[in-house]
Amino acid sequence: MNRWLILLTIPLLLLDCSNKKKGLLLLPFLGLGDGSQTATETAKGDGTFTVVGLETTDPSQITAPVETTPTDGSTSGDQPSTTTPETEVTTPTAPAPAPVASAPTPAPTTVVNETTTVVVDQTNDGSFNFETNVTVPVTVVVENEAGPVANAPVTITETTTTGDPNVVGVGTTDSNGSVTIPISVPPTVTTVEVSIIGVNPTTGEVMEITGSAPVQQPSTGSGSEGTVVVAPVVNIDTTNFQPVNGCVQAVDSDCDGIANVYDEFPEDPSLATTARSGRYTIAFEDMYPSAGDADLNDHSTIFSTEMDKTPTNKVKSIRGTYTHVAKGAGYNHELRLSLNVPTNATVQVSYVDGSGNPWNGCASAPKYTANVAGDCTGGTLNTAQLKRGVLILPSSDKTLFGSKNAPNAGSTFTINDFVRGVTAQVTITFEEPVDLNETKNLVGGHLNYFLAINQKTDGVFRQIYRPGYFKDSKGKDSFIDKNGFPWAIIVPGIFNHPTEGNDIRKPSTSGYIFFNSWMHSNGVAHKDWYLHIDQIPAPNRPSYVVRVSDFYADNGFSAYLIKAVRKNALEVSASLIVVGAALGFLMKKRFGKQQAA
Repeated sequence: MNRWLILLTIPLLLLDCSNKKKGLLLLPFLGLGDGSQTATETAKGDGTFTVVGLETTDPSQITAPVETTPTDGSTSGDQPSTTTPETEVTTPTAPAPAPVASAPTPAPTTVVNETTTVVVDQTNDGSFNFETNVTVPVTVVVENEAGPVANAPVTITETTTTGDPNVVGVGTTDSNGSVTIPISVPPTVTTVEVSIIGVNPTTGEVMEITGSAPVQQPSTGSGSEGTVVVAPVVNIDTTNFQPVNGCVQAVDSDCDGIANVYDEFPEDPSLATTARSGRYTIAFEDMYPSAGDADLNDHSTIFSTEMDKTPTNKVKSIRGTYTHVAKGAGYNHELRLSLNVPTNATVQVSYVDGSGNPWNGCASAPKYTANVAGDCTGGTLNTAQLKRGVLILPSSDKTLFGSKNAPNAGSTFTINDFVRGVTAQVTITFEEPVDLNETKNLVGGHLNYFLAINQKTDGVFRQIYRPGYFKDSKGKDSFIDKNGFPWAIIVPGIFNHPTEGNDIRKPSTSGYIFFNSWMHSNGVAHKDWYLHIDQIPAPNRPSYVVRVSDFYADNGFSAYLIKAVRKNALEVSASLIVVGAALGFLMKKRFGKQQAA
């Protein structure tokens, strides 16, 4: 309904162009936004779970499930747990089938849940990796009147990142009826949705139990503010609910254990879901091992990724889009991705310039990582070549066309001064699916990107990694300095980096009033520090940040149409017909006025 409402408002917008009372018809568009970065609040879930019928099957096909090997379903934490009130929901009784002597008496599926939460330590015992993602385990325990429910498929999703259900983890309950699914979500996500697929054995109807669980909740205590991260444990107590025996193709076409409603590859049993990161920015300070001016604008790239996953959460393909937006440095750099995996991979890469035209400057750009196959052209890379680093963006003097997008504080910098750099489109397809949680391919939910620089130490080009990947001989993070400052951070959305030479740790010179608090609290305080900039208007007060979000952001309505063309072709076609009719009406009306004149 919302799609039709938005799409059918297009002709109203066009008619508004000729309306003397300008703007009256634009009101429906105020909620679409312009793509700029804003704080988002999500209501905390109340733990209520409901039962939804999906399909009807032959009751004779429903038998007791086969148990699997138990897995560890424990969570960690040292805070007292909290419990939400129990809630019971009963589905309407299904219509009684025709009398059959052997048929069981139909009975509804019911569910009572008790969700507990445990506050988790997001500082990793002091190994803070300067990411803002929320990384927690979600545990789901399912029982029926006979005991634990094994082999029940569980899917965890969130809708905050893209507006659509985004699968962030899947799993299957063990013989204890338990499954623990690790997830990583942006800090704007405070709740996740939980889905459990099973069947009512007395009616043969496939059922879905759905509800929400918190992954953040308001902090409590004296002087507390913001939220704390929690690991939810969802205890589901059901009657007339058990796993589907075998495969019900009306619900799971490829029989891979992932219901069609969540399966993005419903005809391919080897693939199940696509995990989408949403938009992020990775920003580097390049004066390692010195903190330099700590302005975190020496190399800045806006990116988003997608990962195609198997039903067991292994990754088959990675797709990424990377746009270079800042080079506030005298050094040149290249952005690479290191993958420590036990299989070969096929790499495809292509480049476009700021106007979207093909860019062919990669081959001529100097390289700062030696003996790497596939640079600029892709190809099949072995495990050693993948670990050495897949080239994402070549030398930064080429990819930003000689510009920096990092003016001095107080200087005039407008959209006309902003240069949109080269965009890389990269696809990495593994010969065999891989578990990226092994060997530190992922830290805090993001891949191991690093910067190679055209300056050498001991005859080798320097490389800068994000915190969390390397420790020195004393066990200290090699890429956090003695004052706790990192040489790289990842920020949700489009990061408005400081102007040249302005230390991000100093609110008086960077405008980021909460970065220091976030840094020194190991990410516990002010998770949304990047949304708060102290820019009090004054004649003698310079601007301390480059508002990349104002220059770069996509138009919200255009983005919806692009998406709609892919997923809602019928609605778009109908709306375009309406638009054509509206334009024809306006042109005829204006032509008539001209003739009358």
